[in-house]
Amino acid sequence: MYAVAAAHEKAVEAGLRVMEEGGDACDAAVAVSLALGVAEPFYSGLGGGGVALIWRESEKRAGFVDFSNECPPGMEPGIFECDESGQHTGQAHSRGHRSVLIPGLLRGLEAIHREYGRKPWDELFEGAIRLADEGFHVGWFYRRQQEEPRFRGLCAAYPELGRIHSASGEPLAEGALLRQPDLAGTLREIAEKGADAFYEGALAEAIAEEVRGGGGYLDASDMKDYRVRWMAPLASRYRDLRFLTAPPPSSGLILIQILNFLEVLLPDWDAADETARGLAFARAMRAAFLDRFSVYGDPYHYDMPVERLLSKEYAAAAIAEKRAPGIHVHDMEPGSTTHFTIIDPQGNVVCQTQTLGMGWGSGVVAPGTGIILNNHTNWMDPRPGRGNSLGAGKRPMAGYAPTLVFEGEKFRLGVGSPGSYRIPTAVAQVILNLSYRKMSLQEGVEAPRMHLDVGPLHVEDAVDEAVLESLRQSGLEVAPYAYPHHFFGGVHAVAVGDAGRLTAYGDSRRAGKAGTGE
Repeated sequence: MYAVAAAHEKAVEAGLRVMEEGGDACDAAVAVSLALGVAEPFYSGLGGGGVALIWRESEKRAGFVDFSNECPPGMEPGIFECDESGQHTGQAHSRGHRSVLIPGLLRGLEAIHREYGRKPWDELFEGAIRLADEGFHVGWFYRRQQEEPRFRGLCAAYPELGRIHSASGEPLAEGALLRQPDLAGTLREIAEKGADAFYEGALAEAIAEEVRGGGGYLDASDMKDYRVRWMAPLASRYRDLRFLTAPPPSSGLILIQILNFLEVLLPDWDAADETARGLAFARAMRAAFLDRFSVYGDPYHYDMPVERLLSKEYAAAAIAEKRAPGIHVHDMEPGSTTHFTIIDPQGNVVCQTQTLGMGWGSGVVAPGTGIILNNHTNWMDPRPGRGNSLGAGKRPMAGYAPTLVFEGEKFRLGVGSPGSYRIPTAVAQVILNLSYRKMSLQEGVEAPRMHLDVGPLHVEDAVDEAVLESLRQSGLEVAPYAYPHHFFGGVHAVAVGDAGRLTAYGDSRRAGKAGTGE
């Protein structure tokens, strides 16, 4: 049995087809990733990056590959205007040519395929090429991304984006057929020539020329020099669960810290009522994000105390401290990033999260390529001397938290989400819902969520009113959202039952889909 959960039905179909034809989860991951870049161009694509957590069942071993977007030379603190707290005073960090980092997605897919793939590279592009060439009908969620004021502004400023993805600057009608022939041509070239065609050939030159021509920092040599990072996943436990998740500069560590703090605050979960659980979870989120905004950064460029932050001893000591972070909060928006989870008939798993940064990335498209470029400077601190400061070779602290959950030696759940800061909090809630509230996968994903970092407590209004009142009485400001709301992510997960039966589910908050095969 095999399964795919992702944000678009065409991506799910692409992944299932690959496994039907004998490919494994890593082959399917390439196909799903590429298809999402076509069908969900506002969230990810060739101009972005991401991470993947991979489980190889026969070896009982996990690997993690970081192919995040990376700062090119010249991208240093001081290039963007900001106030003393690090809040930007303009928009150059979040839109346009200066916001573009070196894209990592294709080098990541290449690395995954080279290490584990079975099927020929070019065959894995077939679904995405067909989707771009023949087109697909715009759904309600695609239309919703075009109704955001940001999209209209980007189309006005960067006409190539509007030419491809709008009707003379206006949102496409729901049901309209969207074809992307330029992107189909780009995908064909990469399918034929490999990832080098993107990083070293005419495509790299076209991207660099467009970015440099608009005042950005990316050069063709920066594209050629980009490398993925193979890293060890972080490992931890919560009660009777063991899990593996994404290391910094991703946010699996925040997930671990949330659960560590929760274990300190509420050691007897089973005896507690939902109001006590809600309050403890809120306090755990707040404590973890105090560290996120003060001591997190790219460990390749910053001495981050990962082992100390991982420890339950640290959680017990830190939860009682009054701590003030050096806060820099990047622009908050409902939509960004995408995630998918795949498991193949051999039990191999890929949990992959990928992004353009904010919705529609920088808005910049190199003419003739169809590639929307990322705006990942938005996730970095413009001030010097911070863990997440801009700097050549640095990768931004990102919300990615793909996670594998085990009971003993049994793999139980592959889970992840988009949603920026809300990613690790969404993943934590789904884990708690399935393992300790005994919900089904669908129930656990669809249950109303909350999120707390260093601002107000964000909640879907279907959260139990008694829980919300208890949180208000604790002194928290509560910011409600109509349930279900895509601000809280889009969890796409695959669970394994006692008899080995697979269940896959795609979050309705972001029009998620899932499918299985035998």
